[in-house]
Order: sequence, then C-alpha cells, then structure tokens
Amino acid sequence: MSQNNDKVPDLEKALANVPKEALEEVLEYEEQVYGRKAGGKKKGRYPSNEDIVEAIKEVSGGVLTRYNVDVLFEAVKQYLEERGFDTSALNESRFWRLVTNLVKKGHLRAELE
Repeated sequence: MSQNNDKVPDLEKALANVPKEALEEVLEYEEQVYGRKAGGKKKGRYPSNEDIVEAIKEVSGGVLTRYNVDVLFEAVKQYLEERGFDTSALNESRFWRLVTNLVKKGHLRAELE
C-alpha cells in the first residue's frame, strides 16, 4: 500500500512536465473519438414512477383530452428532461401504463369525446 502512495507524487511530477500542447491534443482526440469532452455533462438520474406521475399531472393539468393525448408523451418527456432527469429509460408502454392507472384510479380525468 505504501508503494502506491510513493507513486502518486512521481505521477504528479511526470504530469506536470507534459507540454500543454500535448494535453490539448489528447483532449481534442478524446472529443473526436468519444463525441464529447472529457469530464462532460453527466446525465441525471432515471425518473421513478412517482416522478412520471407527477409530471403527467403537471403537464396535463389533471385532464386527458383528445387534443393533448397525442403530444402528452413527448411533453412529459421534455418536462422531465428540463428537470434534470435522464429519460432514456422512459418508453411509451411504461408511460401509457401509468396514464391508464391514473385514469382508472380517478387521479386523471379522461375527456376524449
């Protein structure tokens, strides 16, 4: 364990001697290869079902109509992304299952006619 502690100052000294142009070249290469800057923006956490239900109620205003039903999924997804959630795990079947449960339990009114 003491060997690792001894190597850290040596590594820091070695990195301090690396030319600035070389470091910039490495960062540029990583951006090209990985499509992002090193240490780039981290994604937020995945939304829970409670987060999605809250977003559905907020976006729809508690009423599901034939006018908002077509754009509801995308609107809720955008709402969650604006609040820092990673919506890659949110698919339409999960979303519509939650909407259906909300309507059945009476938490969301459906006026589709």
